[in-house]
Amino acid sequence: MSFVRYAYLEKNGIMSNRMQLARAIERYDFPKPLALGENTLAWRLEEGDSWIASRPRRTPKTDAK
Repeated sequence: MSFVRYAYLEKNGIMSNRMQLARAIERYDFPKPLALGENTLAWRLEEGDSWIASRPRRTPKTDAK
């Protein structure tokens, strides 16, 4: 079981800021963090990957006629 911290989420473009992360947890069922220590929050990597896979994907607009 692998854990990731907020810096990983930000670095990999999963979340761009902490407010977006809070909204994703509250509104879009992003996994809640686990307290690994007094000042340490982390997410299970597998749960985050599953959440990303479940999100709808945008398709680029095409001008094909």
